[in-house]
Amino acid sequence: MIEHIEPHVRRIVYHNPRLKHLPFDAYFAVADLASLLRDLPFDFKDMMRMIKGGGTRIQFEHRGLEPLMNSLNRVANRIVFGLVLAALIVGSSIVVHAGIPPRIQSVSLIGIAGFAVAGVVGFGLLFSIVRRKTM
Repeated sequence: MIEHIEPHVRRIVYHNPRLKHLPFDAYFAVADLASLLRDLPFDFKDMMRMIKGGGTRIQFEHRGLEPLMNSLNRVANRIVFGLVLAALIVGSSIVVHAGIPPRIQSVSLIGIAGFAVAGVVGFGLLFSIVRRKTM
């Protein structure tokens, strides 16, 4: 049976240049594997020594988190705007209630200005939320 198959195998090997080098490739692959297995214990020992000595650093690269980071930044900005808005409203209410001069008909102008700024900031925040169509 080998006598009948041998001409076909030789023809396949002859027409496929990659198969001509198969024995050499196998030899070099085994040689590389033997070298790796020979050096592996020493490399592992060196690596463990570096880990114990604190001489290693691990660096992670997170991919695909940019949309999440952008959303978190947007949410944080809105929270900050909301806090500033609340502070303006509370502060303006205190100023109006205290009657701090200058006043028009017993209403503090500083308090009114604070309410006006709070209104502008509030409408800006509301416009930003509506424009993005997300709450």
